[in-house]
Amino acid sequence: MEHIKDGSRVLVADIGGTYARFSYADASVGVSTLTPPFVLETESFGTFGDVLQEVLDETGRPEVNAAAICGAGPVVLGDGGASIDMTNCHWQLTEADLTARLGTDSVKLVNDFAAIAHALPLFDEDELLQIGGGGRDAAGPMAVLGAGTGLGVAGLVPDGQGDYALIDGEGGHADLAPTNTRELAIYERLLRRFGNVNAETILSGGGLEALHDALCEMEGLDCEPVSAAEIAARAATGGEPISAEAVHCFTSWLGAAAANVALTMGTTGGVYIAGGIVPRWGGLFEGQRFRTRFEDRGKISEYIKPIPTYLVIAPDPALKGLVKIASGLLSN
Repeated sequence: MEHIKDGSRVLVADIGGTYARFSYADASVGVSTLTPPFVLETESFGTFGDVLQEVLDETGRPEVNAAAICGAGPVVLGDGGASIDMTNCHWQLTEADLTARLGTDSVKLVNDFAAIAHALPLFDEDELLQIGGGGRDAAGPMAVLGAGTGLGVAGLVPDGQGDYALIDGEGGHADLAPTNTRELAIYERLLRRFGNVNAETILSGGGLEALHDALCEMEGLDCEPVSAAEIAARAATGGEPISAEAVHCFTSWLGAAAANVALTMGTTGGVYIAGGIVPRWGGLFEGQRFRTRFEDRGKISEYIKPIPTYLVIAPDPALKGLVKIASGLLSN
């Protein structure tokens, strides 16, 4: 931080398929100076430029020295800089547009879960809830995954120089397999409905709804369409067995997906669960069910059992990672 001019203001924003969150911070101080985020619904605006203009106008167009924006989609590099075509809404984010609107060349676009990955070393103990496993290996890789409108995955690997290298991709679209006859029956119905079943097909808001639909079909019930939030609410109150089973299936498959990431990346530094769904469940999230599926790896189970898993309970975790990214633009 000593290389950053005092009072350097950065703009950070987490753009999801449903909500867009914007905040400012003093880069010379760090994440502790994050302002309460402006939260706007994406469907209320035609383009990212429109929502950015709204935020700038509402905040008096303060001078911004750098900006880091994350979006739910892959980052594509082109002649005009990086861009993101949002996976679950029609917006396109571009560094060229950011530069023009903010009047600074110090801008960076990243995937939303890449932003959360950058925040992993910054979380305080009270911003994490450990769910099983042993102690975290401070020198080991870390990974984060989480369900919301889609399913995001990213990781950090220590670079040997006191910092981390990012592993960024679209791991939410990797395959996810059934492991018992009940899951197989669900999977077959999802396959007929969607033609392709990957992790995001199940582990997302729409995925929870699809699980509910499949279970209704299996039980011969004529269930009305139910939102993911309503499914969770019914499961929490015991109001409907189908909703409870949908949440159970979701939780088990999330444990399987987390184990896949842990085994692929060797995440002895832990696997962190974030996103817009599970951290909001509170007591509805069955950590033991999740952890049992995480550890049930056959002959490699003894390798994965010590790996800790955490529920990220920090508010707006991506914004913390974005402050680190934006501050890095000013210190280079």
